[in-house]
Amino acid sequence: MNSDALKESVGELWEKYVRHDFVKRMKDGSLPLENFRYYLIQDSKYVRVMLKSLLNASSKGPIDQVSKIILKVFQTRDKGSEVHSFLLSQLKVNEREIQDTGYSLVNYAYTRHLFYHSNLGWKQFLVAWAPCMWGYMEVGKYVLGSPNPLYNKWAEFYSSQDYRTRVEAILEALNSVDLGEGLFKVFMDSVNFEIMFWDSSMRMDPTPFHGD
Repeated sequence: MNSDALKESVGELWEKYVRHDFVKRMKDGSLPLENFRYYLIQDSKYVRVMLKSLLNASSKGPIDQVSKIILKVFQTRDKGSEVHSFLLSQLKVNEREIQDTGYSLVNYAYTRHLFYHSNLGWKQFLVAWAPCMWGYMEVGKYVLGSPNPLYNKWAEFYSSQDYRTRVEAILEALNSVDLGEGLFKVFMDSVNFEIMFWDSSMRMDPTPFHGD
């Protein structure tokens, strides 16, 4: 299947992504809350561009695939938003702070990468998007049970059946498209962006880039 071939093509990079030190420290509860707070703000900004990219790419895809994925994403969005809002409130992050905070260089580049491929076509977007959605399901299952209640709450959503239905719909669509050689690089680029996203959150990089 396409998904298996893509995952195999990145080799050890996948493990570096889903078992990054940021993830391991969420699992054992040792990740400083300030790093998680930074991550949540950047992730909030990423998700907005991700949804914009999904809607942009949707006009270029088969209606059955597009409608199924959008339905699954938006059916479970309230639950995901509820968890995200709870975490933000616990860390005293409000909407104004998210708006006023810029993108890190990594996040700025990653979101542009995603939107660029949404302009190229449906299958290009699916390949660029899949590492985020698929990897977070694996990360969620791994982090579940963290002694830190906030990290465990985060993991509960990404390890849930609701989230799994999103991923299954995306992988089903991904497995039905024709993969060209260039798309393997797109997938690898996204995996690398995910690794760099964790790296950036560990360092708490500057956030000077504004504008969606």
